[in-house]
Amino acid sequence: MRQENTIINPLQPYIELGVEQLRKLNCSKLGISHFYEFSLGQDKPHEVKAVPDGSIDLLFNIGSGRVTTYISGTVFGVKAWELGDENRCFGIRFQPGQGVLPKELSMDMLVNDDIEIDGDLFGEHITERIALAKDIKERSELFMEAYEALIYGRTSFSDKEKINEYLVSRITRSKGQISMSELEKETNYSACYLRRVFKNYHSISPKQFAQFVRFQILLEKMKQESVRYDELALECGYYDEAHMMKEFKNYAGVTLEQYKKLQGGCRDE
Repeated sequence: MRQENTIINPLQPYIELGVEQLRKLNCSKLGISHFYEFSLGQDKPHEVKAVPDGSIDLLFNIGSGRVTTYISGTVFGVKAWELGDENRCFGIRFQPGQGVLPKELSMDMLVNDDIEIDGDLFGEHITERIALAKDIKERSELFMEAYEALIYGRTSFSDKEKINEYLVSRITRSKGQISMSELEKETNYSACYLRRVFKNYHSISPKQFAQFVRFQILLEKMKQESVRYDELALECGYYDEAHMMKEFKNYAGVTLEQYKKLQGGCRDE
């Protein structure tokens, strides 16, 4: 049931704009979007802003004698994201609505928060092995090996899990532009039941998830150097340009024009 093809690569723009030596390694397996690694540097704050993405991030903050592991769910709006005390970070970002958690964790613990956990919940001695690995490629291979064991050790999917998988797939494939009435018709379940199933797995509603997906699509399109806002609003499924700008400010913490200037400053460095 898990999607093997990446639909959306969720973006955390303040990571892109605020860290050094950022490297990414895309992945198209087991609901993972990509692996990433970066350095904070001596003069960099050990905190950045997170924006809504509907995704789980697992972050290993790696020092010479200590590794701290954090896991976070999607935020509801722009919010501080703690990166740990050490300068080197390795992370795994899952596709929106994807990611299997160890039995000790649940989404209601993670949504709109980031918590410190025992990284070995994802695999025996995985924290130490990731810390000792020489580069992002080796770290990603080590995590994939451990995560595959976690995934394939599960029992078969229940009917509710299948419904949840379908909802995640349809909302992401529609780029957040599908209504609850359409989902009702496609599944033959009531909107109330679909909302209850979805919220049980993600601790957010299908509507919130669709809004986060739509926002992520907008962030991706903002990478283009020349964009017309009225066309963007229509393409991304907003009612109009004003609606798009209001939602963007709520989720990114800055206006579209301010965000473009931040992007331009990053390109010029």
